[in-house]
Amino acid sequence: MSGYRPRKTTAATRKRSADSGSSSASAVPTALLAGTFAALASVFAKLTLDARTIDFLQYACNTFIAPTTPYCTSLFIAKEGETSPVVVAVRSACFALIFICNAAMWTLFTKALNRSKSSATVTVINSAANFCLTAVLGYALFSEPLAMQWWFGASLIVLGSVLVSSNEINDAPKQKKE
Repeated sequence: MSGYRPRKTTAATRKRSADSGSSSASAVPTALLAGTFAALASVFAKLTLDARTIDFLQYACNTFIAPTTPYCTSLFIAKEGETSPVVVAVRSACFALIFICNAAMWTLFTKALNRSKSSATVTVINSAANFCLTAVLGYALFSEPLAMQWWFGASLIVLGSVLVSSNEINDAPKQKKE
């Protein structure tokens, strides 16, 4: 490529940007947003394949579009053994949104990794946000049960990830001194 010129940075500039605390602080919201997009991708995957998608669409249509008319019911009814074109279009859109959300998640996750001093911190925040938000969205949208045992197990997973992350952060200065 003739038009490509690498960005020139001095060692002092790289050191200043690595020492600034603002870059790691901006990694946290970016990692949280990445986890949110990962959770949304799982919601769209479920909407693409779940049999209750039609019920969800009818509820949303009756609530937001035409609450007092039978218009919404007629949109989703098809002949025996066939699927309504509206349902096919919504499932296709959800299928596309899986990839869009995953692309957004990986983009934000990579940006958070670049802004943070520790990859483990970003990974823990991203995973915890994804894990918890997926559970809450599953409960709210699909009435999936969340037993206390599930929350206890999820807490142990997040706690273990935090411990591993803090261990990596504490070991980093020791390795630099050696």
